[in-house]
Amino acid sequence: MKIGLFTDAHYCKSEVLGGSRYALASFEKTKASMEHFKREGVDIVFCLGDLTDNDLNDTYLDVAENFKAIMSLIYSYDIPFYLVPGNHDYHIMKGDDIEKIGGIRIPPYTVSTSKYDFIVLDANFRESMERFDSAGVVWDDSNLPQDQVDFLEKALSSSDRKCVVLVHENLDPSVDKRHIIKNADKIRDIISKSGKVCMVLQGHYHPGNTNIIDDIPYITLPAMCESSDDYFRIIELN
Repeated sequence: MKIGLFTDAHYCKSEVLGGSRYALASFEKTKASMEHFKREGVDIVFCLGDLTDNDLNDTYLDVAENFKAIMSLIYSYDIPFYLVPGNHDYHIMKGDDIEKIGGIRIPPYTVSTSKYDFIVLDANFRESMERFDSAGVVWDDSNLPQDQVDFLEKALSSSDRKCVVLVHENLDPSVDKRHIIKNADKIRDIISKSGKVCMVLQGHYHPGNTNIIDDIPYITLPAMCESSDDYFRIIELN
């Protein structure tokens, strides 16, 4: 099967955020990505987080309208789509907003196909284990709460398929440490010992990265908003 991937669009109506994030351009980049996915017969699409963003002048209504617009664009291609929430997705919107406005499930959950289980996690929790939308976003304090650790262990132990783990923040210890989930060591240990995970997919670290840990590829996609050409990817799974 073919999976389409992109991450860190940071879409909003501002042309540039933070000096290097070309947020407005991500709408056309998302369109180009989805058109390519459609032509190539992609079976499922994941955005690995930070689909939207906001500047200082944006209201809740601005962010909600931007989210609604880009979700409508994505859904118009009629390919199953899942958003792995990122820290910026929780800046103004609540999880309930993301679910109601975009028809998006909030992790943890598993998407099962005939050969693969895609296990989607949400590490947008502060050390207090309060989610960013209620506790406030601290982008370099991400943690996977115990209920999701338990979910991951159960999903892996009960699966009779190959598994792919998806999360916005990073489990890969080779990226800038500020981007790494605080309990990543524990999660990697679960992944390695299961013997079932064939790939881990992440966003958050804008340059992107690839690492192999215990024979498992840990792939961090580069940010759409900062990439001139490498802003989406198709991975074919046998």
